[in-house]
Amino acid sequence: MSNYLVVNLGLKSIRVIVFDENGKQIYVDARPVFSKLRGEKVEQDGNEWKMLLHELMHELNSRTTLATTISHITATTSSSCILGVDEQGSPVSPVMMVSDKRSKTEVEDILDSIEFKDGAVKYQYKCSTSSTIPKVLWYKRNEREVYNKVFKWIGAGEFIHHFFTGEYVTDALNAGKAFYNGHEYDPDLFARYELKGEAFPSVVDIGTEIELDNQVTSEYNLPRDCKLVVTTYDAICAVIGAYDGSNNTACDVSGTVTSVRVLTPKTVKNHISPILLSQELGLENLRLIGASNNLGGGIIEWCKQALFDENNKYVYYDMENSASNSTVGASGIVFLPYLLGERAPFKSDNAKGSFFGISRHSSKDDLTRAVFESTAFVTNDLMNLIVDAGIELGSLSVSGGLARFDLINQIKADVTNKDVKVLENFESTSVGAFVLLGLSIGKYETLLEACQSIVKIRKIISPSQSSHEVYESFFNLYKSINEALADSYIAHADALKSIESLSSITIKNL
Repeated sequence: MSNYLVVNLGLKSIRVIVFDENGKQIYVDARPVFSKLRGEKVEQDGNEWKMLLHELMHELNSRTTLATTISHITATTSSSCILGVDEQGSPVSPVMMVSDKRSKTEVEDILDSIEFKDGAVKYQYKCSTSSTIPKVLWYKRNEREVYNKVFKWIGAGEFIHHFFTGEYVTDALNAGKAFYNGHEYDPDLFARYELKGEAFPSVVDIGTEIELDNQVTSEYNLPRDCKLVVTTYDAICAVIGAYDGSNNTACDVSGTVTSVRVLTPKTVKNHISPILLSQELGLENLRLIGASNNLGGGIIEWCKQALFDENNKYVYYDMENSASNSTVGASGIVFLPYLLGERAPFKSDNAKGSFFGISRHSSKDDLTRAVFESTAFVTNDLMNLIVDAGIELGSLSVSGGLARFDLINQIKADVTNKDVKVLENFESTSVGAFVLLGLSIGKYETLLEACQSIVKIRKIISPSQSSHEVYESFFNLYKSINEALADSYIAHADALKSIESLSSITIKNL
């Protein structure tokens, strides 16, 4: 009997998950990934990625006999980060993460270019500091010595593909972050900025099988005929891993970031929103429509570190209990969760987090509750983008780390006024990668067949109408506060430039 390995490199951990023939997880192991933050800089270390993946593969082989049963491997990772490597595949730059803001000037330059404007009309290009090409341009303009050493610019998925196969390949959805137009990296944009297409990964179809490097199969005791199957990045896989067959169920996947998307045969016009993504899945004429923000579960991690004893093994229970001790509406406190700026439902590299409405009687319970409620306001904001594009939404499925909080699930039901379907397997990203792998190798004939077999709902949470009425007012207040602070975000960014003591911090959970 064959088993299947999914490698999931997210923003705060790298995981290896083994699925059996029936789609059941039979092995999981993980390591934390550290991030360095300083001002606009958010970085990870490609050498650490390599070391941790080696450790995980070594553990899989030494602790179990599963390695010898793996017939296929796939990788699903965070997107929009960039790493420069030399001809031997060794990192020559840090990993510039999706939430890194240093490339703001490059974004403005690209947005003003006629080549981008043409591409935006023809191919629906979008550009922000979360895009990969502005990051590459930043290196070209600001770290020329590093830039000149780079043989390939790759992301997390391409790093794992190279680890196992020695090849630099990606899929079209990932390549779209680098102005891939469905056929090639945009020649006009690349010519304008003197970028070479060969410095970026080759683009292959989802489902492409690649032979593993012989040294890899030998070192980790994998079968000689084991293949790597190219799938796609985590936000896409997570929606597939949460799909229940309904084309009007929004899928909320809240790990470090929150992604809200819907699988639907419908299309939307590009002018509806410059932020909303409408992506061809390449399966059964379905499209993925939605967007991801900058922080979802990362908000809870910040709250844990700022207000609680994070070394307490019951800290998440304590946080949920604390939030439960407050009221609906957090005793009047609203939290804006833009700790790393924001990319959806609005774009602002300068946005910051803030509490509004603190009074003399406010407590830690109220602050914690406000943070919890902000996660639901984020989800509602992203759902509204989809609804405004003409997609009807009837319910919401939740997965990822935040779905483990019953209180947050209830708040999301109350804020959105939708039934919330809590998935049996919170790790829908790895499930979705397995589904795509299974479809690619012929285990399943249709997406619906695969998901009906694998995706299970743990419970359904219904909204409270009385709580929804309260949250309607607070959500509107949340929106208006953010709009009122737009100019202050810019002024704050300017004021920060006068502070020279912005220290670099290393955190385990971004």
